[in-house]
Amino acid sequence: MLIAMGIGSLTLAQTRTADYMKKLPPLPKDSCNITRAAAEEFTATVAGLEKQLQEELKAINKSVDTHMKANEGNARDNAMKQMSEMYGISQADLEKMKNSKNMSAAEKQAMANKMMSQQTNMTMDDAKSLGKMSDAGKKAYAEAYATEAMATNQANPQQQAKNDAAISQYNLVASQQAINSKVSAVGQRIAALYSPIESDPERQKMLDRMDAWHNKRMSMTGIDYGQGKQMDSLALLIKNEKTAYCNKYTQRYHAALRKHLEIIKSSMPDYQSLGNVSAEAIKAQSGIEMPAEGREIPALGAINAYLEKLEAAYQYKLYFAEDD
Repeated sequence: MLIAMGIGSLTLAQTRTADYMKKLPPLPKDSCNITRAAAEEFTATVAGLEKQLQEELKAINKSVDTHMKANEGNARDNAMKQMSEMYGISQADLEKMKNSKNMSAAEKQAMANKMMSQQTNMTMDDAKSLGKMSDAGKKAYAEAYATEAMATNQANPQQQAKNDAAISQYNLVASQQAINSKVSAVGQRIAALYSPIESDPERQKMLDRMDAWHNKRMSMTGIDYGQGKQMDSLALLIKNEKTAYCNKYTQRYHAALRKHLEIIKSSMPDYQSLGNVSAEAIKAQSGIEMPAEGREIPALGAINAYLEKLEAAYQYKLYFAEDD
């Protein structure tokens, strides 16, 4: 079922996602041999696209929220109708459930027993007893239940339809959970690209050395006591350390960015499937169709996360030749 939905999702309109993927600016070829002006221009371009996407995501979320709130009454009625059909609950019982805060513990237990009995021919107490059975007892019960269920379905086609609907909903929820787990794993893979750079202890040592040299140099400014050569030596140390810092970490960061983009491209069907399965789950549970643009939220969110990292492409570039 999930595979079928995944294939179907590719035929749906994903125009915004495709547009933003086309707009992603490529990384400049030179990691560290870039002018300040070029680096600032690149950063500004990415920031502008990121802001545009964030505003669009905000508008989409607002549109979806507005649509769902406008249909809250219909969603509630559809859910109650679905529950009534699936569990054989009367209108009077549905009214009680709408005001469940006023129900006693005994009434809630009775309602749960009724729902479970309608669906499985067992009560809550039966279920508790089943949990205490031996493996052999559970197997015997399952075989007896299967035989009884088959006979019931053959004698009552409506019961078969209820069971099929329940199975369909279960499969939909299972599909949603599976694709959620898959997308979550993708997020963990992406985070693992950057964490070794950010947590590298040597990177902090290099920053500390540069700060120490800078502070020492600043302490020598003012009256000339012949410390000019020493100040020049410190300036050279800082310049060389900044160059080494960029060569080491900007290149690693850019490699992470390239891998990040590869992962997004290869995982795009999963992001799109998540949007589609989530929309189908909402429809199955409430009868409400999610606005088409809402299906693109996972994919657009992934692109936005990449842009946030891309905007920082030159965060480790501390020295520019024109600063001399």
